[in-house]
Amino acid sequence: MKKWSELSSSERQALLDLREKGPDCAKFLSRRINMELGDTMKLLAGLERAGWLKRVQGTFLFKRGFKRPKHMNHTYYQITKQAEKELRFLARKGLV
Repeated sequence: MKKWSELSSSERQALLDLREKGPDCAKFLSRRINMELGDTMKLLAGLERAGWLKRVQGTFLFKRGFKRPKHMNHTYYQITKQAEKELRFLARKGLV
């Protein structure tokens, strides 16, 4: 897994957004972080290769705040367990 210090500011912003809001797709993430959709898709693919993200499996997404499960028409990404541990560690140190 790539180190936190090696990630760009947009990669960090995307990771923190996904950690706070839960799994999401490139379309909605790009709107929230004010980034072009194509660039966001490349960013998410790079974070997946680096071990920070993984794709959500299945056809329905059970996301907090939703009354009913959402049908996944796009590719949804979520933070890996290893990445979640790293972010918790960084938060305790005050680096996030």
